[in-house]
Amino acid sequence: MIRLKLLLILAVSSATVFMSCNSPTPEYKKKLFVETEPIQGLSFDRYEEVLFHLDTADFQRELKTIQQQYDPFLEGDLDNPEAVSYLKKFAVDPLSINLYQKVKRSFPHLNEVEGIVEEVYRHFHYYYPEVMLPRHIFTCVSGVDPEMPPVLCFDDALVISLDWYLNNDVVYEQLGIPQYRARRTSVEYIAKDIAQQLYENYLYRDVKHNSLMEEMVEVGRKDFFIEAMCPEMADSVLLGYSSSQIQWVEGNEGMLWADMVGGQYLYSTDLEVYRTFLLDGPFTNEYSHDAPPRLGEYVGLHIVRSYMNLHDLSLQELMRNGDLQGLFLDSHYKPKK
Repeated sequence: MIRLKLLLILAVSSATVFMSCNSPTPEYKKKLFVETEPIQGLSFDRYEEVLFHLDTADFQRELKTIQQQYDPFLEGDLDNPEAVSYLKKFAVDPLSINLYQKVKRSFPHLNEVEGIVEEVYRHFHYYYPEVMLPRHIFTCVSGVDPEMPPVLCFDDALVISLDWYLNNDVVYEQLGIPQYRARRTSVEYIAKDIAQQLYENYLYRDVKHNSLMEEMVEVGRKDFFIEAMCPEMADSVLLGYSSSQIQWVEGNEGMLWADMVGGQYLYSTDLEVYRTFLLDGPFTNEYSHDAPPRLGEYVGLHIVRSYMNLHDLSLQELMRNGDLQGLFLDSHYKPKK
């Protein structure tokens, strides 16, 4: 393990909180509140409402009747007994049915989900009008598989697993989902997860980075893109932090940066350094149980914000910039101690 000096945990006074809540809107943020045009032609289908009402006595025939409409879920060979058996086991599994019932109670209609999708799509279209996003949006119950993202984006469909948004329901604990992950299951995370999938589908480039600093800037740029898609999103949602974790990192940002610079971690390629600053988890043990995970992501986001505050650039220009070290140097990021 790398050895990091212990940070002094700074108390955040009520006066400081009051001042931060009333501070002027930063320049970068003003650029994100853009006038967007309504998105036309979106259609929404609830696969979970259909799947859990099929007649299991004649399941294969029932599946074939809906295969064309729900192709993203049923594109396999429905003449294959194993495929049909797998789907049937899922549809009659008590856990799946329980998740479906919880989804039905939490989302009796899709009005809120439709609004979230349309907002993210509007912002994406403003910046990338040449990209045709999938117009068919499906919701489903996926079984809360931690190996699969809660939102999937295909060429012709966007799929949202509503059972990932049950607001920290007890079912996540029953399924063994860590508490820090279960905390990120409220409805406001749908927008973040959609924006992240759009980033990964249309903008992400698999480039090998040479240091922790470049990795931090890359993930910070991804977060900045998500913020551009959802400009009213709170930092706690954007970063997946609790309110107390946000307070900790804001109160300790200057000392964290001094430690990263003084410890010569910025240009490190050591795996343990990467794990300390970028690995997800309940907290960053090397600093404090109150410190949030992925401190490098927090710093990377603020480097990008600082850069965009100082430069009159569009989101597209930011995302095309391949010189991450130059971006870092031109950000003049230096938080107060």
